[in-house]
Amino acid sequence: MELTNEQRKYLGLEPIEATWERVEIPSNSVKPELSTGKNILFFDGDVLRKVIWLHNNGHFLENSYRLRTQDNRTMIAPLTQRGKPKRLNGVNIQRCTPYGTYFDYNGGIFIANYTTQQTYYSSAFAGVPFMKQEELASFLARWMSETTDEDLEEVQAFAHSKRRRCKYKEGDFFRFKYDRRNYGYGRILLDVRKFIKDGGKFWNILAGKALCVSVYHIITENPNVEIQKLQALPSCPSTYMMDNRFFYGEYEVIGNQPVPENADYPIMYGRSISALDPDKICFCRGREYREIPFESNKLFSTNFINNGINFSLNINKTLVEQCIIAGTNEPFWKVNRDKDLRNPAFAKELAFVLKEMGVTVGLPNCDPA
Repeated sequence: MELTNEQRKYLGLEPIEATWERVEIPSNSVKPELSTGKNILFFDGDVLRKVIWLHNNGHFLENSYRLRTQDNRTMIAPLTQRGKPKRLNGVNIQRCTPYGTYFDYNGGIFIANYTTQQTYYSSAFAGVPFMKQEELASFLARWMSETTDEDLEEVQAFAHSKRRRCKYKEGDFFRFKYDRRNYGYGRILLDVRKFIKDGGKFWNILAGKALCVSVYHIITENPNVEIQKLQALPSCPSTYMMDNRFFYGEYEVIGNQPVPENADYPIMYGRSISALDPDKICFCRGREYREIPFESNKLFSTNFINNGINFSLNINKTLVEQCIIAGTNEPFWKVNRDKDLRNPAFAKELAFVLKEMGVTVGLPNCDPA
């Protein structure tokens, strides 16, 4: 499928001008599995302005560019005097940086902005089930019919925003959007890089600028929930994520309080992964780090290193709704069973690990903090 300019207006996408020339080329990609289908290119003179990637597996992506071409549009012009032209094909276009809002469908909807590094809408994060390709048109029609004047202003403002660089710190309460109407709230419990820089001991096996964050059991249309109310709420089990969504301002800081000593942190436990120092068993829970010799100590056959890290939160709207209704985090643990010793399913393993590592303080139950 291809979007219309009317649909693009409601999605924050740059429209296709009547004077642009449409050219189709065979698809090739840096990912071989996507090298089927076609690419639709739109030129304003010799400047490539938009690319629509249509793959035979149903994946659909629309990006905006400002790429100068040369030699009758067969080559991408170099950006600098020292650069060299590159052949105009799908692989080389993918290596160039788009700008502004893009639209991605691959069983779900994703609307984001390359320039600001922010996401406007993710159907997966909103808890929308997998969407067949034939359902996409109905989704877009409903999206447009439900769009208010305020929504239209918001998506256009999102499309034309400039990149921001924001500050954050431990103890910050933050606000984010599950979808176009509903807000969620969370808290930064630990800034790993700052903790290590200040002399704290940590099993430093997390990629990127890691933050430990938790999300409260609340879904609301109110964008101004007081932090005192949030502190009285339970939260989902915390996770480590990279700082991008805070640094670029997608998650907005709304206040700060000192983090309590009994805060909920993920547990990382297992044999050292360092080739220089492999003969030890490591345990890390937030600000608490311990290690013991590998020799003469027992390590579970199931490894609980738990060092996965994402660019986003480990929940979605549907999952948080289920936890709120249940009044517990049981729904969360049903879909996040593996590698996390905080899961009640691993109660025996956790008791062994705490005893083995000499940890006397048990787990908090994500209680209000």
